[in-house]
Amino acid sequence: MAAFLDALHGNGKLLWIDATAYAGKLLAGGKIPWLDVSAYVAWQRKAQGLLKADVIAVPLDAAIEAWLAAHPALVTSMAEKKRALFPLKTLLADAGLRAHLVELVGGLRSSFAKTPLMLVLPLPRRWIAGAYAQASGNSDALDIGADEIDSAAVYVADFLRAFGDSALDGLVLQEAREAAGSQPLQAAELEWYQPVINVAAHYRWDLGLQVDGEGSALAGATALGFVIATAAVAGLISGVVTPASYWSGGAAPPGSAGGFRFAEIPADANPEQVLDRLAALRG
Repeated sequence: MAAFLDALHGNGKLLWIDATAYAGKLLAGGKIPWLDVSAYVAWQRKAQGLLKADVIAVPLDAAIEAWLAAHPALVTSMAEKKRALFPLKTLLADAGLRAHLVELVGGLRSSFAKTPLMLVLPLPRRWIAGAYAQASGNSDALDIGADEIDSAAVYVADFLRAFGDSALDGLVLQEAREAAGSQPLQAAELEWYQPVINVAAHYRWDLGLQVDGEGSALAGATALGFVIATAAVAGLISGVVTPASYWSGGAAPPGSAGGFRFAEIPADANPEQVLDRLAALRG
């Protein structure tokens, strides 16, 4: 068992805080130093000193977006072919990107030796469209089916092996946040991501899934170590999402027995209230 699930067994009030937007605005003037490992780790140390999160997480979406902005030649390479999978395959194979992200994770591991360290990445089916849009500006016409998702999962699994010696504690696959109105991910669909599941098992990384809603369709999904959703999911260790309204005085939903709370602090949250609201969640 990796450190994250270990922490759950030892602490019934674990609080996972996503403060990327909030701490980015408060402590970095809205310009998180994704491309400077030393500066990024220093920013994370400031954020952790202020918020005292029980988990440190690296959102690959934001880090890769910054990398692409600074490396237009890679974007050009991603756009060389119009096949649906080509942009993602090219992105994930980039040696410079891999080396930078591994260094970023390594810097965090050195600074937060005892805190669970997680890597957050898009679901492979979401990443196909995202990489295509980054290369070409539009992914609306893409036809993404099971075959494409299965191939994408192979590319993602190969990419993740670069982190094999990084002492990560877990991975979080993240469903599209703009997916409201679409069909929720079903437990059976996790078979499409078997290569990623296998890599997580090989390195003994706890594997979680963050969904955009209540996640009931995932009940009993044995491939997952945990799920992050707006309500506890039957048969799974659950991180219950704290709604945005909580930061302006709203109520938090009930916690999950044996689980944890997940709280994303909005960028515009009032700093004078944030610490009090966090204390209430921990209480």
